[in-house]
Amino acid sequence: MKLRCPACGAVASADAWENDAIARELMQDFLSLPAPVSKVLLGYLSLFRPDKRALSWRKALRLTRELSSLVTAGHVQVQGKVARPCPDRIWAAGMEQMIERRASLSLPLRNHNYLRKIVWGMADAEDARNEARVRQSETAPARHRQPDDGLLPLEREMLKRGMKIPGLREVPNADQG
Repeated sequence: MKLRCPACGAVASADAWENDAIARELMQDFLSLPAPVSKVLLGYLSLFRPDKRALSWRKALRLTRELSSLVTAGHVQVQGKVARPCPDRIWAAGMEQMIERRASLSLPLRNHNYLRKIVWGMADAEDARNEARVRQSETAPARHRQPDDGLLPLEREMLKRGMKIPGLREVPNADQG
């Protein structure tokens, strides 16, 4: 059975892909990525494929590992700008955006810098929304604020219903909030 990779254009039997050490490493790294990122990885890697040639396993592996280190850092930073928190779903959204805009990109891509710029913009916007929510909750009237009792909302609700929470020594006033 011959398989053709939709991203890189490589054609080989399933056995050949399984027997290639670098291809196996790539598949292992692919599987270790967060689900939102791995779902769009093949399309993203296709942006690095040279015209009329297949993307080599070695280059795909290098790109995947570089991307993995960016995603697992938990933040994104672009030169000259402050780092922003960046969950994997934002990385995936940035990759999807690039795939959708494929026709307007100068291909093949050489590195992940353009992705970092896109993702930084998305992360910056989300961080600004989060900061606005925090500021709003800090200035909200006291009746709308959650009590600062160190409890999770679920634990607070359990106490309101008269349930016991294992490990809780002192029962705070559960009627607040």
